Amino acid sequence: MSSEEYPQVRIVPIRMLQPDNAEKFLDGLSAIAGIRRVLVHGPGHLKESPKNQKECCTIEAPAATSIRVANQNVDMHVLMGDVIVEALDERALNTVAQYCEDFFGEFAFQILVGKFIKTAPSLSDYITNNQNTDPYNQYYIGMYDQRPLIQPTLIRQN
Repeated sequence: MSSEEYPQVRIVPIRMLQPDNAEKFLDGLSAIAGIRRVLVHGPGHLKESPKNQKECCTIEAPAATSIRVANQNVDMHVLMGDVIVEALDERALNTVAQYCEDFFGEFAFQILVGKFIKTAPSLSDYITNNQNTDPYNQYYIGMYDQRPLIQPTLIRQN
């Protein structure tokens, strides 16, 4: 199966989740069989507010909160605003939808179906990383940044 055939969904809760609730949600999500990639979006939070205009214009990595997902430490740099899930098949996405219903309960959320992460390597992917050296490069397709402030975290399932 080529990477272009993997279905994707975007989970958008009505409110952003703090790190402790994001930890519970992502840990439960990581236990679902058939999930290939998960990308968490949300606003970062700076360590302290800038004191003058010059500091305001500099880009700074947001502060991190350590959480545990699938028995691995993950530095969470954002409040969880939305989550993009790429699965191996539609059955896994149905399980994800049921998990969201159970987790959020009365809390409003949306599940959008579509393509949200690039599925084929871009020029940036080839320039940034040597595709032949790391077997896990397939999971980073479409997620490379030339000057990343924060390195992505890859959680390997058993």
